[in-house]
Amino acid sequence: MNKEQQETQAYFIPDTIQLTSFTTREFESKQGKLILKSPTLSGKDIQFITDTIKANQKNYLDRLQTTEVIDIVDAAVQKWLDPDYHLRKFAEKWLPVITGYDAEMIRLELKRFLRTFRKQELLRFLVEEFDDPAVLDDFRPRKKGGLSKAYGPNLILHFFSGNVPGLPVWNLVMGLLIKSGQLGKTSSSEPLMPVLFAKSLEEVNPELAKTLAVLPWKGGEEQLEQPAIKAAEAVVAYGSSDSVENIRKRVPAHKRFLSYGHKISFAMVGQEALTVDRYRASIHRVAEDVSVYDQQGCVSPQIIYVEQGGSVSPREFAQLLAKEMDHYNHKKPRGPLLENEALAIQSFRSQYEFQMESSVYGHPADTSWTVVYHSEPGFEPSPLNRAVHVFSCTHLEQVYPKLTAFCQYLQTVGVAVRPNRLFKLSEDLGKAGVSRVCSVGKMAQAPAGWHHDGEFNLLNLIRWTDIETSAERHAEHYDEDSE
Repeated sequence: MNKEQQETQAYFIPDTIQLTSFTTREFESKQGKLILKSPTLSGKDIQFITDTIKANQKNYLDRLQTTEVIDIVDAAVQKWLDPDYHLRKFAEKWLPVITGYDAEMIRLELKRFLRTFRKQELLRFLVEEFDDPAVLDDFRPRKKGGLSKAYGPNLILHFFSGNVPGLPVWNLVMGLLIKSGQLGKTSSSEPLMPVLFAKSLEEVNPELAKTLAVLPWKGGEEQLEQPAIKAAEAVVAYGSSDSVENIRKRVPAHKRFLSYGHKISFAMVGQEALTVDRYRASIHRVAEDVSVYDQQGCVSPQIIYVEQGGSVSPREFAQLLAKEMDHYNHKKPRGPLLENEALAIQSFRSQYEFQMESSVYGHPADTSWTVVYHSEPGFEPSPLNRAVHVFSCTHLEQVYPKLTAFCQYLQTVGVAVRPNRLFKLSEDLGKAGVSRVCSVGKMAQAPAGWHHDGEFNLLNLIRWTDIETSAERHAEHYDEDSE
């Protein structure tokens, strides 16, 4: 019986551009073979593509009202929320093959993620960053007099992340909201989803889609990246600290550069979340936070601080967490590892197996999940891929001195504490460098409008033009009807 074979483009460009040379990548599974077709690019190709995008941005996207852009994005997202939508079915079929993530996990998380880009959510997001989102369309009155208008870059160059499927969709939507043309470089780990989303935008509005290009190339290719950086007014980069820093060095100082490098997230579980009637639910939520996308997202916890005094001790919490992660792994298995990743987990286990103050709970047959319990609070990153530390502490407040040396790397904290503790904990966490505090069980579900790494998402890309009151008043002198 012959397996099904499908071929699709692993790139997206305006339909007025023709490329002539291509390469292919193949992925095989029980259900068949996928062939991804990618262009062989030159510096001249990049220059022509970016010139075309900027012209289309000027002639079409820049003339739209922001509400019109939101309606187009919402229409595309509504397609994705339909289980029978052909591109969604294609993504659900092949993303697990490309990424190695569990198919059911991708199906649920992708649907959950795309819901954050519906019309009402995008309107809320704009209001979060702009008191009056209409400043993206026209000069609007300022409280202290005069008027202002906000302008997005004419072209944003994105270096997409490949660790979490769908994340580049947020970059594309972000750029559209500020009416920017966009060129996205995909990751070899996940080259498909941003292309599919661009195709759905093309189905809704072909003219808007002509302001986008999504292309694959090997990171660091100077002949491609230099003309791309030169053409862009702003650069947004995801990746390891080293890769982000390498890009930063090549971006001229006068261009806007936003980077999202390596971050560490953790959870804090108070004794009030460990009562007889609550501890199982708390452990279930933490296990999901650790397991979703195999901890590859920067919002995934690598460390769990567990407070003493509950109906289960921190050590018992670690043991029960291991069982819950095993249960999760049966339903949604972890993806395959590279050799160096498997060795890192084995080394992680060996490091703590013979320490008096530590205990290791791991899958007996392989490295599918690992929980390391520590009797005293500390701060140790994990090797990821469902490997996590559990630190016992008398009080959660003991944790803060451990954080000071890592302030530049801290990001999300999932908490399970009573209301009268939440705000004091959050105040201290904020001072330590944490940028997001959420409920345990929700760490992987950051809303579209969150302050990524503690900063604005759109405002950092915006430039402003002000019309001062003096100009308004002086213009009155030249009004032919004025006396």
